[in-house]
Amino acid sequence: MAFCSNCGKELPDGAAVCPACGAVLGSAPESAAPVIEAWDHTAEYDAQDISDNKVYALTAYLFGILGVLLCNVLSKDSPYASFHAREALKLDVTVIVIYLLSCVLCWTCIVPIAGVIFVLIFSVVRIICFVQVCKGQAKEPWLIRSIGALH
Repeated sequence: MAFCSNCGKELPDGAAVCPACGAVLGSAPESAAPVIEAWDHTAEYDAQDISDNKVYALTAYLFGILGVLLCNVLSKDSPYASFHAREALKLDVTVIVIYLLSCVLCWTCIVPIAGVIFVLIFSVVRIICFVQVCKGQAKEPWLIRSIGALH
């Protein structure tokens, strides 16, 4: 007869979960792979490449489209810096489209207000991307993950 290690209740034979407290019984199988998000590409890049080109990747997020150009010119052989240049360019293009829509539909009043809110949200996303580069990570920003035009 087996007992739950969490609550001490008697367990039925072959139980994988305690019916009393819901605790998972036994250990996880050794073949279980760690969960890696599809948008996290950090493992795809060499640690030396990340270390050598982190500053160039930061310029892509700091200086907008000019930073993207600088990043591509100064680190043209770095896959890590190119990844961040592409992601920063996606952010820049999205913000430009928001500005254009806000200007074209300025007579509606609500669209420019929504545009300002979206631009502020994208500014926060840009800061998050900057921090991720500082940590040596290569993650696609959450608002533009589905934009596949620049992959």
